[in-house]
Amino acid sequence: MEGKRRRRAVEALKNLLIVLLSCSALWLTFHTPLAAPLRGLLQEEGPQAVPGQSQSAGRVEAAVPMAMAANLPSADGMPEGDGRARFGALYHQNVCQELFQQVVSPLAESLSGAGAPEQVTDGQWQRVLAAGRGVYIDFQGQIPIPVLAGWLSGGETALTATVRRLMLVAREDGIDLYYRDERDGSYYRCRARQADPAPLEEALSGLTDNGAFYAFESELYAGLDPDTLLLPEAPVPAVYTAVNPVSASQGALRDLVRDLGFSVNSTSFYSTDEQVARSGDDSVRLSDRGVAQYVYEGREGVGLFPVLRQGGQLFDSVETCRQIALSAMGSRCGEARLYLLSARQTDQGLEVDFGYSLNGVPVLLDQGYAARFLVSEGQVVQFSMYLRGYTASGDLCLVLPPRQGAAALEARGLERAELLLTYTDSGGDTVQAGWSAKEAEGD
Repeated sequence: MEGKRRRRAVEALKNLLIVLLSCSALWLTFHTPLAAPLRGLLQEEGPQAVPGQSQSAGRVEAAVPMAMAANLPSADGMPEGDGRARFGALYHQNVCQELFQQVVSPLAESLSGAGAPEQVTDGQWQRVLAAGRGVYIDFQGQIPIPVLAGWLSGGETALTATVRRLMLVAREDGIDLYYRDERDGSYYRCRARQADPAPLEEALSGLTDNGAFYAFESELYAGLDPDTLLLPEAPVPAVYTAVNPVSASQGALRDLVRDLGFSVNSTSFYSTDEQVARSGDDSVRLSDRGVAQYVYEGREGVGLFPVLRQGGQLFDSVETCRQIALSAMGSRCGEARLYLLSARQTDQGLEVDFGYSLNGVPVLLDQGYAARFLVSEGQVVQFSMYLRGYTASGDLCLVLPPRQGAAALEARGLERAELLLTYTDSGGDTVQAGWSAKEAEGD
């Protein structure tokens, strides 16, 4: 009897040790330099993710476009008339997101199964936009196709272009992918014969004509970038309040670096003209304007933000930067969402920029971006974040009709510029939308 009691006591002690070791392992996991990427995988992704979404679903939302259009089929499956029966979604995040979700599958299949790109003329591109049986997608930012493919499916693609605008066209034997490569301004077509056009056709069937058109289809807009997508009526965007969501205090900086994955217990805090947090070779400075700047000063070893290894090198780098941005900015930016502005190679490394948008309308900041990252030798070595929080005020902006907006651009001598609705944020307490000119790149 005494032996049985002794064995039960030993077993109970073993179970207690197992529990203690498990708790210790979890504590170490979340208080080491790997905690930032790990938390990025476990946390919901701020306002850009629906509660309960998987990580892959969150990545798809990272690629939600800000404008879409679809040429509508007639009863016999062909475009109506000259192709002007068209649905367009502009400056309406939820509508774009809903339509985009319906074409994610054919887009992912087209990217992964695309044949060799064939250059096409401006005229061929415009004919497809005007009458192709398919969907036009405008991401506003410039996305490398390997990054887009990684976000949509986690797969790889043989295409290397950087795109903003593309068109999926349904064919009997697959899908044609048309796009403009932002690096050289040329248009290309790829055949994806294994892609299923049925979801694309189904997405078209539920849409109705709302008069959307491209600038090249109207002489009244001959002075604009021909690819500019327009609606007949003036948009009615909301007015937003804008605030600095952090104060220049040690408490605010402590919360920020904790979200970034710093171990607060091993981080020192001090003040100069800014608040500073330092942990080994990693440091973050926070100004009273809400600007957070990170620098890794080590010459050997690994800093706090190594690039996550999930896919190709370019995708891994951009996705790591996106997760870092969301960890610090996602819970602080209010009703804004982050989108990829660009990813380009420089002499120092890969430079990755993100911007804010409000209901599909880009926010123009004085420095040109909301966050900028520098990736070098497999890790993020610098970043700057302009922390802003936006909330709809309940008021609406008065915006000129598109024709008057285009006339204003012409009066300023801006030829072939894109007419784009934007918010301008120069640090005030409200932001309002108005027409801006976006110069065409690569032409």
